[in-house]
Parts: sequence; structure tokens; C-alpha cells
Amino acid sequence: MGMLIEGRWKIDGRFSTIDGHFDRPDSSFRNWVTSDGSSGFPTQAGRYHLYLAWACPWAHRAMIYRKLKGLEEATSISIIDPFMGDRGWAFSDGLGCIPDTVNGAKSLYEIYQLADLEFTGRVTVPVLWDKQSDTIVNNESADILRMLNSAFDAIGDADVDFYPADLATEIDAINNHVYPTINNGV
Repeated sequence: MGMLIEGRWKIDGRFSTIDGHFDRPDSSFRNWVTSDGSSGFPTQAGRYHLYLAWACPWAHRAMIYRKLKGLEEATSISIIDPFMGDRGWAFSDGLGCIPDTVNGAKSLYEIYQLADLEFTGRVTVPVLWDKQSDTIVNNESADILRMLNSAFDAIGDADVDFYPADLATEIDAINNHVYPTINNGV
């Protein structure tokens, strides 16, 4: 597996810690799309693009949310090849893949380089990209789900709420169990 170090792609070959555990680092981009635009990233149909992978459970849940909230026309997508080679996640013409029509990238790490020329860290999906600001808004799936669930209500299906206030504590508790024990297990 590779990673970006000071904006340069390096191959390090490790998927886990020395003792064999997967140690997913915290996501690096944690901005928010807000319905009132106070974050600098306002809700706007056609403004955002999701970079996804069928092989990634975190990206999978963003893909499912996009569909269930009826945001297919409001947020475009690219789907990378499930095979992770020396270039990391790459775009291909493989079955189920959708090329990067927004930035023309050949590998996902190029998207991270566009957002931060000096980025150091793992290159992961999902990625929520702002086509207007030409940057990554967020690469944390839980945050992206929260944004798709509420910030996009004006352009998606507002009647579908997967994070109702009366269940938020219970949902967070389940996610705090599922994320490290099931998703990281993949």
C-alpha cells in the first residue's frame, strides 16, 4: 500500500501495524457542506462529486446514502478500480468503474495532491470533492453520511431521515462499534 508523503506518492507495502492490526488513521479533510453556506461549502445541486470504490465499506455506505436520499442528479460520482496496485486506488475502464470526469485523474492520490500539494497521509475513499473550490471537502465517511442526510435535504429526499434526533445517541453507539470492529475488519 502506498501513501503520499509531502505530496509525493511512496509505496510502503503495509496494510496494517506490525502486529497485524489495521490501524485506520483519522481522516484528514473534515470540512462540512451546510445548507446555509456558513461553512464556505453551501448546498448546491451539481457542485459536489463523490470519489468511491466498490471494494471499500466506507465508500459503499456513502454510495448507498446517495441513492436512498435521491441525490444521483445532485452529486456526480467516479468509481475507482477495486484492485489497489502500486499507484494505490486508480481509475480504469474495468467493470463497474466510472472514470474521473471532473479532474481527469488517473489515480486517486492525484485528487489529494490537487487539494493539498504537501499532503502527507493515506489516500482513502470516500472523498467528497467541491467542483467550485477545486478541493476535498471531506474524506470521512461518517461525516459525509451526516451531510448527505441533512445538508442536502433541499435538493434530495427530505422525507428520508437516517439520523433522527430521537435515535442519534443509539445510532452513534452502533457506529462506534461497527466502524472499528466490522469496517476495519474488511
